[in-house]
Amino acid sequence: MALDAAHTFTLWIFIFSLKNDAYEATPMYTLPSVAHNLTGKGHHINTSTPFVYEGKLFSSFVISINGFVAFTHNVTKPDFNNMDWSKSDISPPLDLLFIAPYYHDESQYQSRVEYGQIEDTSLNNFGDYCSAQVIASSNFRPKYGIMVSWIISSTDLTMCGVGSNQCLSNTFQLVLLTDGNESFAIFNYEKMGMAACKNCKAGFKGDDWTDIISRRWGLRELPNKQSSDTVGRYVFNISPGRIVRAGCSTDTYTNKLTTYPTYAGMFGGRMIDVSGPCFNRTETYTCRFGEGPDESKAIYLSPNRVRCMVPRLLFRDNTTLSLQANGQTYTADFYIVFPGRLTRGESVGVVRSKEDMGWYASDPSTLTLTWEKNLLSSNTEDRVEVNLIGYKEFYNKASFTLLSRLVSNISASAGNHTLDPKLLQCSGTNCEYELGLLEVKLIGDAKPMKYMYLSSNVILLGWYVRSANLAKYGTNWAADLCLRWYNQDKKDMSWVGDLLSCPCSLQQAILDFGRFQPDDGCKLQNAHLKSNCFYHDAVHCVRAVQPTGLAGNQCCYSSSGILVHTADSFGGSTPDKAHDWGAAPYIKARYVPLMSHWLDDLVTLHYCCVWTANKSCDYYMDLRPTTDCTGYTPPLPATVYGQGHVMTFGKEPHRIRGPGDFILFRSGNTEIQGRFERNPYRTDGNIKISDIVTLVAVAVLDRGTSDRVEIQLRGPEYDRRTQQLNVRVNGQYISYDQKSMYWQDYKGVAIVNTDESNKQSNFTVMLTNGIGFQIAEAANTLQMDLLVPRSYKRFSGLFGTLSGEMLLPNDTKIDVSSPNPSEIYRQFQLAWTVTENYSLFKNVLPVNDPVILSPTSLPGKDKASPNYCMRNQECIFDFRHTGSEAIARSSQKAAERYASLYEALTPVRVCGLLDVPRSIKTNFDYTLGTTTTIASCRVGELKGTKTYECVATTNTTQEWSPTVDAVCEVKSDETATGLIVGITFAVCVLIAAAIATAIVVIRKRRTKRSGEPHTTEEMVKMKTSE
Repeated sequence: MALDAAHTFTLWIFIFSLKNDAYEATPMYTLPSVAHNLTGKGHHINTSTPFVYEGKLFSSFVISINGFVAFTHNVTKPDFNNMDWSKSDISPPLDLLFIAPYYHDESQYQSRVEYGQIEDTSLNNFGDYCSAQVIASSNFRPKYGIMVSWIISSTDLTMCGVGSNQCLSNTFQLVLLTDGNESFAIFNYEKMGMAACKNCKAGFKGDDWTDIISRRWGLRELPNKQSSDTVGRYVFNISPGRIVRAGCSTDTYTNKLTTYPTYAGMFGGRMIDVSGPCFNRTETYTCRFGEGPDESKAIYLSPNRVRCMVPRLLFRDNTTLSLQANGQTYTADFYIVFPGRLTRGESVGVVRSKEDMGWYASDPSTLTLTWEKNLLSSNTEDRVEVNLIGYKEFYNKASFTLLSRLVSNISASAGNHTLDPKLLQCSGTNCEYELGLLEVKLIGDAKPMKYMYLSSNVILLGWYVRSANLAKYGTNWAADLCLRWYNQDKKDMSWVGDLLSCPCSLQQAILDFGRFQPDDGCKLQNAHLKSNCFYHDAVHCVRAVQPTGLAGNQCCYSSSGILVHTADSFGGSTPDKAHDWGAAPYIKARYVPLMSHWLDDLVTLHYCCVWTANKSCDYYMDLRPTTDCTGYTPPLPATVYGQGHVMTFGKEPHRIRGPGDFILFRSGNTEIQGRFERNPYRTDGNIKISDIVTLVAVAVLDRGTSDRVEIQLRGPEYDRRTQQLNVRVNGQYISYDQKSMYWQDYKGVAIVNTDESNKQSNFTVMLTNGIGFQIAEAANTLQMDLLVPRSYKRFSGLFGTLSGEMLLPNDTKIDVSSPNPSEIYRQFQLAWTVTENYSLFKNVLPVNDPVILSPTSLPGKDKASPNYCMRNQECIFDFRHTGSEAIARSSQKAAERYASLYEALTPVRVCGLLDVPRSIKTNFDYTLGTTTTIASCRVGELKGTKTYECVATTNTTQEWSPTVDAVCEVKSDETATGLIVGITFAVCVLIAAAIATAIVVIRKRRTKRSGEPHTTEEMVKMKTSE
């Protein structure tokens, strides 16, 4: 309503009285000495330091009279729009990023707004305050800050007068602070007396809407609640892709905790800061991890945070951290990292090499351990003890137990210690343990920095039980234990036949990233480490990503790229009865990550091979035979790159002609969608490309099986210095900035940051069904390579089908080789657009823009054909229409990569292992056309044909010629007992087809079996291909 001058004067007298009272009481701050009154509806401000808001960079913003600060250059845009900003269907022209202490319609009130830049002398005080309020914000040193105060009152003068306490009014304040990397917002509410309108709000508008307090309370409660140490004050870290709230929150509606860090290793010891509710020094709090009994007592630090130690756990991946306070349960998502993926500095170092196995030897002279002292304590007076923790599985249970305090009261700052194992021998039931961990733990009143204790990776206890085993078994105790294991384990070998076949070559093993991933213990990337490929005559190994039952497969390759078989080398590819990475639901025997694998597979490797100088190694290799590649079928590739270029499973190219969301791949419940938009970046010469589109985001879901994953190219509005792609799981922003968190598993899907440059620009996504894709930023565009196992017979989408045909959703065939782009777009591409009800993205991007059928070349580029394109049409097209050499070159490389993928993933014809146990061969390449000669026997005398060739029998089958009859015969007076010898998956498959059995019992008359005593001749180490 309009007010005359007298009424206005009377109202402002009252408002000034509110202002003066407000700044004398908490939570309001006094404005900077240089302050300004807002004139008009908005004022544009340029910042001296870039402001980071939800990952985006801004150099300016607008203060609005309507109770918010908007990140825009347009002073007219931050007006009140009577809409619900928490909805996901905001019209793009109206969409706006803003921070609102109280989003309201100014026309309904009388308002006064004052603002001022915070003086440099005060910035550090604000920084210290924010660091104390929001966990994970230590040492925040803002370089720029601004304070804005709003005082608004009802325009209904009958409700107020000078000195009246009945006038309805709101007094609130916003403080924004940034150091160019992190940003904070402080909201102060002194009074909120007026009833809020339907769409009046207090919160953050970013990619989503975040309320300051729960809506059930109403905005009038803002002065009475808190999320800080002061009633009426709310502090937030607003720089990452999500809003992080300060502790001591009295808004209990959401019952959410905030933790730092957000992860810890499975072996525990990490101290976790936890905030959420207001904590009381006199109360006792407990942190619980997961659904089981794993918990630790919390240490009170302040009203807004406590600290918990992560206990030693038997599981990995996402879990729930819960805490009881004020009669309620508060929770947070928390990630437990697989021990092998934790950064090396966060574990106790156990010194070993191939020359000195140290903690993994059965009779070491000394044992040395090291630790990062600054992770435990910065106080040189603090002391630690070194404990030996045993691990055991009994029936269905798994557990850790303190076996011995190896040494106590040594300086935490020492960082290393050496022990004499002869003085540390086991006694009693402790001698039953075969493996465990080392623990370096703070003692006394020491205050931990980051860890209460540090754990080693798994170690073997051969040195610890040596005296007991010598007394019980004699000097051949390791061989005796090997034989005992062999006789028990051979009773069930059915699991071997179910394993995923190994890829035929090193190249295929690396490329089949949806089903196989590098083994951290032996990979090309770690070739510089002495511990790399410790147990293998190989240069690179991969593991099957998914367990088969409880088992896993390991496939290792020589420097020549050939699969190394256990029948040919004691350092060959050994399957795992218990998957190294564990099997869900973990926790119980044979399911526990790392520990079950060592107990089932690696303890016995040391008994049979390492601690017997390979004298008993045949026992182990016979029961861990390589699942060779005769059953392996490589996946099929498809790709999208550059300016909308698609290469299908059938090598059929087409280009997306218009913006929108499209179905790239669909098979059963699995769907991958791609979002195409005009390139958000200007290219060379500051050119804005408007008539072609590029891939900007991908979303995937295996309905009913997996979580929903979105990966998005960060546009020019984002801070891209350390992150170029955004990852969201079920709509929640996920960070991959910590090396220990480069691999994260979710329901039905794993996401791996494969960018070693720490720019989060390259990710691998793997579904449990074996489908995988890699997505990467290249020249400000998005590229994606998809691999699909050929076992999927029915799939479709813009990537086509297994046979190479292009189908519409109704299975009608269509030819995309037509020269008419309008026909391809309207008949095929539009048929695969995403409808709103089936979108995997947060918001669907409808195909409602004008169709781009014939884009025009840039002036001077219309006939250009750069030499580096090498006649590649996609490269030439991108250069002519963007003018960018970088984009053109990236398209050229993407096209080359696709061609290489397609060639390398062509099925390989192999005859499989030339199965002559205990033989020495001249060649270990078993592909079609190769010839292999049995040179001699390392055990026994060679009988039968010596030379064999892998020959084709039909267009799709092959076999060894002549039929393999060679044997390494060892004469014996005893009748040989049929045992499982040299089992290979190839044999299993061939025999299973005829007699439907999973185990092959090979009987060779008068031939010594590995289950019988070995002779001196058998002690000769097996030759390898290296």
